[in-house]
This record gives sequence, C-alpha cells and structure tokens, in this order.
Amino acid sequence: MVKDRRSGQVLILTALTIAALIISTEIYLYRLSETRVDSEYDLLCDYVLNIRLSSRHVVEASLANVTWGGPSQTLAYNLERWSSFLASEYRLGICTLTATVRDTTPYASGLWIDWGSDGRGVSSAFSSFDLRLSGRGAEVNLSYTVNVTTTLLVSGSYTAVAGNEKAVEVWCRVLNEGSPALAENITLLYFKGGAWRDPTTLPDYTYMDYGNGTYLFSFSDVIPGDVVTVSARCYDRRTIYVEVEAECREG
Repeated sequence: MVKDRRSGQVLILTALTIAALIISTEIYLYRLSETRVDSEYDLLCDYVLNIRLSSRHVVEASLANVTWGGPSQTLAYNLERWSSFLASEYRLGICTLTATVRDTTPYASGLWIDWGSDGRGVSSAFSSFDLRLSGRGAEVNLSYTVNVTTTLLVSGSYTAVAGNEKAVEVWCRVLNEGSPALAENITLLYFKGGAWRDPTTLPDYTYMDYGNGTYLFSFSDVIPGDVVTVSARCYDRRTIYVEVEAECREG
C-alpha cells in the first residue's frame, strides 16, 4: 500500500530540530522570567502552546515520512523522542508528555493510509497527548489531540468522440482535516494498453488550478472499453503524499 519513494529521514530530523528550537527558546525566556514575576504566567502559557504546536509538527513530519515509504513505526518512535527531549530539557521542575497513538479502526499504530480505487485517498495520523508540568509553584495538567489528515477526492467522466476516442475530464480536490487545501504538486495518469500514461503528452491536454484546492484535468485519447481508469498522485503543502484511483464513465 505504501510504496518506496525518497527517504523522509531528513524531513523528520528537520521537524524535530525545529520543535527543539522552539521549546529551547521558550525555556530560555521562561528562565529569564525569574526576575520578572509579572510575566511568568504569560511565558508559561506561551511555553505550553508551543509544546502543542511542536507536537503537531512532529506528527505532520512523521506522517509525511510514512507516506514517502518510511516504516509504520515512525510516528510512535518520533513521539517517544519528542517526549524524552521535553523531559530532559525542562529544568524548572518536572515536565512529562505522554503520547498515545490511536489504535482503533481505521487507525493502526496511529496511522490510517487508504489509497484505494474508489476515488478517495486518505493519509492520516492521530495521537492523544497528556502534558504535566510542575515546579516553581506552577501546575499544568493538559490533555489534547493532534489529527493530521490529507484527503484526495477524484471524480471524472468522458464524452465519446468517435470510435474509441474519448474526451476525458477529471476533477481532483485536496483537503486538510476536511477543509480545502492547496497541493504542492499533483499529477494525473490514465490507464491504457496495460500501462499508466501521462496525459501531458497529448496535444489537447489542459490543466486548471482554481486556487482553492480544486484541480481540473482534461485530455482526449483513443481508449478502448467503456471505462477510463485514472490515478491522481498528490503532495500537499505539508509534503504529505496521497494517491487514489478512480473510474471515469460516459456522462
């Protein structure tokens, strides 16, 4: 289901480095607050918010790694590293972040990768977090979840021109967490003669980007049969990959 592609290890290291830099900065500012009592509460709130933000970065990068061909254990492994980093870096008391990846259907090890042939492809990661902070008179007990989901919806139809020649239109929609999102790169292929073909080589190929996560492809070719099978392959702006196949029928 998940195919081999370029390694996502660089992405993972980058994401964890960014998260570490964010938190290290917040720790530094919070330590400075020892001489500015009035600002301690605000700095602590900022620190907690950045833990949540950085947790999301780690989940996003881990999902991207898996969709690029990385192992399914990537998410759990990186969350464990992230929790260990926080525990070792926080020196104003005790910081415990417990990450629990979702393991109920359709998720396994926190991941839901479904690249089917029904016009709907999903790449998703889900984890729950429990954050505990104590020290210097401050107590924080916070639970939150992070769900990162890239969905690709594909539908299309064709008009018979002459003989087996067909004029095909294919619509693709990209969603992040259920809302329209932009693709960093999206590619369409169609199946003919036992192989996937690139429609950009056809003379009447057109592509329209509507700027709202909706993309229209159109092309004509001689394709036997009453069904045109297409495959859309997409990287969203978070570099999360998803693909899906769909059948286009006359209409």
